[in-house]
Amino acid sequence: MIRNVGPADRVVRIVVGIALAGFVYLGFLDNIAAIVTGVVAAYLLITGLLGRCILYQLVDIDTTVQEQPYSTTDDRAGL
Repeated sequence: MIRNVGPADRVVRIVVGIALAGFVYLGFLDNIAAIVTGVVAAYLLITGLLGRCILYQLVDIDTTVQEQPYSTTDDRAGL
């Protein structure tokens, strides 16, 4: 299973998923809104914990790849 969700994205997904689950649990939402919010919260928590997102795969997004900073000889020399 190839991961396509990076570390920062995973943290955000888990925090938002917990917050949405809290809204549903505390009863701030009614009926259909609570169901939709619960499904979104579950999806965010699962993708955050597993590190793999089906929607990212469909759109070909990969947040695990971080761009490396450009290094010059001056940087390596400590100048």
